[in-house]
Amino acid sequence: MKQQTLEQVKADLSRNLKAARALKGLAQERLALEANVDRTMVSKIERGITNPSLDVLLRLANRLDVSISDLISAQELAGNGSSEAT
Repeated sequence: MKQQTLEQVKADLSRNLKAARALKGLAQERLALEANVDRTMVSKIERGITNPSLDVLLRLANRLDVSISDLISAQELAGNGSSEAT
């Protein structure tokens, strides 16, 4: 298995969180509220500027009906497309 850098994993997480959120039609604020995570944390994760805890990843994954491994996968989530939600 190819080793990944922290920056690569953060970029994968950013991309996949945005995609999963778009698939659910959720704005950052709504996702944060429903996952009991601070809205600024969601924004920082999507911009790749923070390292969320496992607790935060689990809350987001559970709300989005995906696994943590889906969120950090190097492969894009199926159905990755644009959405009106921000």
